[in-house]
Amino acid sequence: MKINVDDSLTSSGNARIGGVFRDCKGRFILAFGKKMVHWDIAQLELGAFLSVKEYVKSWMQDYKWVIVESDNINVITYIQNSLKQNKRLMDFILVRDSLFVNDFNKTIFLHAYRKCNKVANLCATLALENSFYFDSFSFGDIPPLMANLIKEECHSFDVCN
Repeated sequence: MKINVDDSLTSSGNARIGGVFRDCKGRFILAFGKKMVHWDIAQLELGAFLSVKEYVKSWMQDYKWVIVESDNINVITYIQNSLKQNKRLMDFILVRDSLFVNDFNKTIFLHAYRKCNKVANLCATLALENSFYFDSFSFGDIPPLMANLIKEECHSFDVCN
């Protein structure tokens, strides 16, 4: 499974996060967007990672490994370094409550180029209006722009790395 997250922060302080879950073939599982309050872009992106646990379903734990991507290289580096220091257990203070990581056999955090993070970016942008949650059962309710972008970005994991 692959999870992409992103954030959106306006100059007036409106902060939003968003993300998209895909299976190993790049097929859509779910997308979310949520309002947040924050002024620091790195903390906001870290908040996007932490919010993933709210959307992980028990059946998802059948996946042997999970790739979590963001276009914020600083946050990715911070998480990777923290995981190295803690032997891949996510128990460091700022991310301790992100228990979804320990629920999977292996979780990898990778930097994604912006061109490969378009759906997550759109999720964060759309959340500026309202928080939302879409899954494969509500695909018909997804705004056309997002549905088209999901279809366009439907590829296997190795295309953007």
